[in-house]
Order: sequence, then structure tokens, then C-alpha cells
Amino acid sequence: MAQYRAHGTRRVWLPAAVFGLFAAVIGARLVHLQVLEHDYYAAKAKEELLGNDTIYARRGTILDRNGGVLATSVNTWDIYVSARAWKDEATAAKAAAELAPLLKTTPAALREIVATTESLDARVYHDLSYETGTDILKKNIPGVIAIANTSRINPEGDVAASVLGFTGTDNSGLAGIEAAYNEVLQGQPGRAIYERDTTGEPIPYGQHTVTQPKPGEDLVLTIDRVLQEMAEQYLADGMKEHKAKGGSIIVMDPMTGEILALATSPGLKFSTLEEDLAKGGDDALSLLRNRAVTDLYEPGSVMKIITAAAAIDAGVVTAGTTYYDTGVVYVEKVPLKNWDDASYGQQTMTGVLQNSINSGAVFMQEALGTRRFQEYLDAFGFGKPTGVDLQGEASGIFRRPEDEGYSPVDVATQSFGQSISVTPMQMMQAVAAAINGGNLITPHVVKARIKADGSRVDVSPQVVGRAISPQTSDTIRQMLGEVVSQDPDGWGRNPSRYTAGGKSGTANVPVWGTYDETQIVSFIGFAPLDSPKILVLVKLDENGDGKTGTVAGGPIFARFTDDALRYLSVRPEKGPSAVHR
Repeated sequence: MAQYRAHGTRRVWLPAAVFGLFAAVIGARLVHLQVLEHDYYAAKAKEELLGNDTIYARRGTILDRNGGVLATSVNTWDIYVSARAWKDEATAAKAAAELAPLLKTTPAALREIVATTESLDARVYHDLSYETGTDILKKNIPGVIAIANTSRINPEGDVAASVLGFTGTDNSGLAGIEAAYNEVLQGQPGRAIYERDTTGEPIPYGQHTVTQPKPGEDLVLTIDRVLQEMAEQYLADGMKEHKAKGGSIIVMDPMTGEILALATSPGLKFSTLEEDLAKGGDDALSLLRNRAVTDLYEPGSVMKIITAAAAIDAGVVTAGTTYYDTGVVYVEKVPLKNWDDASYGQQTMTGVLQNSINSGAVFMQEALGTRRFQEYLDAFGFGKPTGVDLQGEASGIFRRPEDEGYSPVDVATQSFGQSISVTPMQMMQAVAAAINGGNLITPHVVKARIKADGSRVDVSPQVVGRAISPQTSDTIRQMLGEVVSQDPDGWGRNPSRYTAGGKSGTANVPVWGTYDETQIVSFIGFAPLDSPKILVLVKLDENGDGKTGTVAGGPIFARFTDDALRYLSVRPEKGPSAVHR
């Protein structure tokens, strides 16, 4: 019987080719998924099955110099909801109704957050109180996950707010000490990894890995909370009395550079922080800076302290050197007059400080010469940051002969505090050097660090240079004592219980190469005279009553100094309980 071979036809080969091509595509896709993209999809599967959450470390506490708590952290919970667990309508409705009252919100608001989240777990509440979070955990509400966290609190309220700064939602510092020492305070976060089922719920006995967080270090500040509160109150009262738009009071130990109090206004307040930040714009950004280290101003006649110290140290004048004041001095044919347009006749260098004579300051500067005078400005720290441990410090500015547009008038006016811009902190550092024996010391607000094991690392005073000799410093202290003690007009710049020295400053605000009618007034002083315990700067910005630094700032200095030294248990030198030698 004849045998017939089957011949392929289009009806057979076409379906075979289609199925073959389909199989090849499937195979290629499997190779792509299982081989080429294996790591990616394995990670995605692991992400679906494993929860991975940050456990924030306990942030270090900030203490004042006497151990008072200024900022600390309390235990809280961050509440998350698994989006997959709430996909079921009935489960979501029941869980939201149970959770909402505990979070003081509505079920609809909760479900909206969960429905619109792009992640597997939606955070529905940040920093819930520890007690409420514990109650939620006990209820075992479907899809609800609680992760331990901490929240920052300030037990002293708004005291020292601009110094301390604040933290963000991730517990990182955003301003002040909180930002400057963020790496020290925040410690190292940990991780919590756990298995979950297909609904997103943690599996009770599944894999559970926890990397424990390492707590941050505590900081001990140089700030004394009592002096700080006192300074803030004196500043508020002074601004109100003299209708000022802002100001600062800084208190320093001139021998160590420790800042005992630092009050600024306008400034940050914890009590209104949320609403202030919500406003946005420049007002919100201004909360991030401390004006005592970020804002420049022309110091006015306070600078005569430095001019006198430089001239005496260089040996070109003494405290008793005399000259004749006619009320005006000409530099490059430009008349430079005294602040009150008066002439004082025959005067000593001490008299120049007592009467705040501009022409006398120019006399000392010219005796020094431009180069030596500006070398002393450098030695006193002007034109560069002080190195204080606060963020955003400005460098200060003064024009030098090599700068474009320089004129000899510039250096002449620098001698009495114009044509030179400083920060309040720079002025404190310079005057401290003038009265402490001549040492230029870095100001600082952190006194010590306390590690997690309880060990303490103290911050030592840092001397960064010598501005003048100890003998010159002694002379300057006595000259400034003469300024304060000679108070014939009863301005009230002399403390009633302690000997003191100091100098006022009054300067109009520079605008586009000239000066407007607004002014910044200040008084910087120290006490006791022979062994200063505190150096105090009182600065009022744009005081509406137009009074000078002597009249506006001097009395604030005197009253504050009496109260501050009494609090510090310094024995009075005047009055019934005075020390008699």
C-alpha cells in the first residue's frame, strides 16, 4: 500500500509560528524578570513584606550653667496606618471611627490621608503623647502602627528662645544651639524592621530586627537662666520706655568669654513659634537668626575705647596727654564735628572719653597713623567673625587704604565709630580684651558636653590673640571708671552699689552713603572696676524718643548691673553692706 508523507501547510505552520513567537516572548520576559531584573524585583518584594521604620534617638538635654533644664525631649509616638490594611471599606470605616477620637480628628480626615498617601504606610499623627499612644496600642486597631519618637519641650517657656533655637519634625535643629550643635545633640537613629502580612499588618512572630538608637549628648550652656530672664525683661522695658524697634542686652564674663545672658528683640518665641512660621516670608526667616551675631551696625562712640587703648598701648599718648579741642577737626578739608557741636577747650585723653569728643578720637588716630591704627583694629578682632558657637555670624566691615573708594576721612571717622560696621558680639569681644588684661578671647555659649556614659568634657576659654598689654588694660579700666563716676547731670549710668566703668555710643543709621535721622544707641560697661565679673552691652535700635546712648542705655546698664551682681553674690562696694578695705 502506498505511503503518503504529510506536507506542512499554511494552516499548520502559521499557528505554530504564532505560538512559538509567543513562547519566545514569554521566555524573554521571564529571563528579564528572573535574571536581568532579579535584584530590583526581589527588593520590591522584600519591601512589600517588610516594614522598615526609623527609630529616632533621644535628643540631648540643654542645661543652663547651674543645671536648670532649658530644652529636653519627652517620649512620644508617631502613628502610621497601613494603606493596604484599610483598602477594605468595612475595615477602614471601623478602624477610622475608633482611631479618630484618640487623635482629635474625624474619621473622614484620617481616611483621606491614608487614601492619598504614596507610600505603604501613611503617617497620620506626629508626636502623639506617650500615654495616648500607649492606649492606641492596647486597642490593637487594624492597620495602625505606632513608632516611638521624642518631642522637644522648653520648661522655662520663652526664656533664651533665640539662643536655644528649635527643631523640625525630623528632630533636627533648625536654629540656635539646636542647629549649631545638631550632630552632638541628635545622636544616631536606629531602625525597626518587621515582617507583615498581605494586608500590611505586622506578623506577631515574624522576623523582627531592631537597631537601637544612640542617644545624643547633653549640653551645659554658659547661660544663667536667671540672668537671661532678667536681661530679657530689662530689654523689653527699655524698648518700651524709649520706643525702640529692637535691641540687645549681652552679658559676658570678660575673663573667660562665657556668655551669661544674651537677649535680643525681635526674636524667636516658643509660645508663638507655629503661627510665626506659618506667616512665611522675611518675618519667618528672621526667626532663624540671632541678631547679636548676624546684624551689623555702626557702634558710634563706644569705639573710642578701642582708639584710646590702641594709642596708649602704642605709646603715642597717655591718659593725661592734652590737646585743645575747637569743636571741629578737618580731614582732607572735610569738617568732622563733635556729636553736640560743642568745643571743650583743653582736654586730656581721659576727658576725651568722659565728654565723648570726636576730635579727640581723631587726634589719637592721627598720632597712631592709619596703618598702626588699623593693625590694632585687626588685633581687637574687627573685620572677622569672633568664632562664637552660634550660626550665621557676620564678619564686620571697615574700609582700608587698598580698598576702592577709600579716603583718609574713612579712617578718621572709624576712630569714633563711624565707617566701621560690627556685630554686638564683636564689640563685646573687643571691649573684653580692653579691660581683661589685653587677651582677645573667643566668646562661647556652651560650657560643657555630657556624654551618654555621664562623662563631662568642659570647654576651656580660648585666647586667640593679644590686643594690648596688661598695663594698658589697667589704664583703660581706670579711664572708663572716670567716665562712669563723673555723672554731674544725674544721667544714672553709675551703679549704686558697685564701682564700674563704661562708655556710651550714639550713631545714626547709614543709608546709601549718608545717614538718616534714625539712630542706634548703646552703652557698654563692666563691674566691679578693678576685677570685672561682668561686661554688659545695652543696645537699642531706632529709639523713638531720640535720647543718646548715655541717657537711654546708661541707666539700664546701671540698674541691671546692681541686680545682676547682687544675684551673683558679689559683695557691694557702696552702701551699708559695702566692703571696706
